[in-house]
Amino acid sequence: MPTSAVKASIMKNVWHRLIGVRGGPASMFFQDQIYPSTNDASNFGKVFPQGEGASEEIARHRLVFLGEIHSMPPIIAFQRQIQQEMNNSASKLHVIMEHFSFEMQPLLDRYTNGSISFEELNQEYREHGNEGHLLEPYKHLLEDARSNGVQLHAGFIPRPFAKKFIQEDPEKVLEEASQWLKSPIVGLEGSETHYNVFESLISGRFLYSKTDDLAPTDQFRRIFKAQLLKDVAMANKVNHLIEDASTTSVDGKHDEKFLVIAGNGHFLHYCGVPERVLDQNPELVDDSCLVISASTYDPLEDENELQKELKARYGDSGSNPADYIYFYHMPEEEDEIAIKEETRKAYDKVGESAALPGNSLKAAWIMYSMGYSKDQFEAAGSDVYNFQGVGNPHIHANIRPGEKVLDVGSGLGIDSFIATRATGPEGEVIGIDISAKEVSHAQKRAEASGLTKTSFQVADMEKIPLPDESIDVIISNGAFCLAPNKKKAFAELFRVLKPGGRISVCTTTTKMDNLEEGVNWPLCMRMFVAQKELQPMCEEVGFDNIIIDDTDSAMTMEMPEEILQSSNPERNRVHVGGDDFKHLENFDMDEICARVCVSAYKPLLNAKSPSDLFPRSR
Repeated sequence: MPTSAVKASIMKNVWHRLIGVRGGPASMFFQDQIYPSTNDASNFGKVFPQGEGASEEIARHRLVFLGEIHSMPPIIAFQRQIQQEMNNSASKLHVIMEHFSFEMQPLLDRYTNGSISFEELNQEYREHGNEGHLLEPYKHLLEDARSNGVQLHAGFIPRPFAKKFIQEDPEKVLEEASQWLKSPIVGLEGSETHYNVFESLISGRFLYSKTDDLAPTDQFRRIFKAQLLKDVAMANKVNHLIEDASTTSVDGKHDEKFLVIAGNGHFLHYCGVPERVLDQNPELVDDSCLVISASTYDPLEDENELQKELKARYGDSGSNPADYIYFYHMPEEEDEIAIKEETRKAYDKVGESAALPGNSLKAAWIMYSMGYSKDQFEAAGSDVYNFQGVGNPHIHANIRPGEKVLDVGSGLGIDSFIATRATGPEGEVIGIDISAKEVSHAQKRAEASGLTKTSFQVADMEKIPLPDESIDVIISNGAFCLAPNKKKAFAELFRVLKPGGRISVCTTTTKMDNLEEGVNWPLCMRMFVAQKELQPMCEEVGFDNIIIDDTDSAMTMEMPEEILQSSNPERNRVHVGGDDFKHLENFDMDEICARVCVSAYKPLLNAKSPSDLFPRSR
């Protein structure tokens, strides 16, 4: 594919810059790291606007480490540029990708030699277990590689080994893992510098201050070992490819090049994979390049703004997170629309099979553990198995007879029907959801049950189609985490709530600032807000008496096996049990996430008339 065509694919509606960030000797925090041309500060601040000349600058190197934020179109388009430029200047280009585990190499070879199509590759990839990645966004990158004779290589050890390494005898796991490597792994030690970088990525601790206490906590040392296993295995693969190329060189010339693609966390500060590759191949130190990727909230058109952004993220010149950073900005509205469309499609699939019989015993077990009463369970109706919540909003909502209730993200209607019984014949319940098929199912159920004051409509929680100050109480169970702009969603709840009205929002949060890079997290998890951000967010919107209840925060739940086995396999589900996310079994979700219930009131000071102070009979 012509370079110009590839460039055009990332120009439309996307702001992007490549900027050099290597700025001379490494700062005091990273003295033990290997850097190409460490004493050459000429790279710092060199800007390639809109990517012009960027791929050529990078592709002149024989070895390129390209850190990505997975599945982002601008980054993948940029990768295609670099792949093409490197391939044009090499006798052979090797592309090593995190997205494929070593046992997938035969599958990748069949694709490369033309035996199967991309669609067949993707199908078998998903059936095998996709290592937590999606191939669809990389279709053009892979198709370009096949068309141009690029050699594709699986780059990661199978993910189950990471979990086994944490939970079982490490020496035995290393011995077993060695079957995938050309040379065995002896021991698995990482530097304190590497752990410092790794811990900062997970915890959100700012790494680059010269005045604050920068000591990392030991909280993540256990999962750090799993990270090391992945890095060592990938470096082992790259090292042997380089060795093989060296032995087959002609007249001492090494014309083969190597492009290594993985998440930023495997490359940052030349830690992980790069340090192990360059340690074995010191002749490539000056012929290698590290690029990492980062998104910005707004386009940084002015170079001064770009420099400020660099300093805010990576400190002064000399911290050297990479040779170059690929900054990009996708328009927020377009990004949010894409997220909502993905959410809608996922839950439309759930709605399609909602009429099929499900596992009521499982629903009863979950709801009982969350504090639902027998009366509430019965109020949910015969298809209580359609419960999709993450908590019990009714505990804090305390819905009273005659109140007007809004259920935000009402799904298949279970909590709405429970609210209907609580508010009685004089009350009203409105459910809104982004999924038309779930709304359709819930509305049919309400009509079949004769619930004339319970209705459902398709609507976005960030644009609620209701008048100001028209609702007494708002509940939400499990949907709020899917709002791309949570502050905007909270502001909408505040707007439609009457003075003195209240919210009870059950949602899932993260305990840390950032999820581990290099993992394909489900859409919902990628949008989780940090638990500590909820209180200030609600305060800023205007809520009062805010409580973030995390007394029932555990993500895991013990349940008899016979209950789980009785589920209907024909019913569509989101994430749970799907092959796309089997890799999440390697993580302790109780360490990463927490379920909470946010309750708050709209102050009576917002009242505009005496009637607002007496919104309902007591």
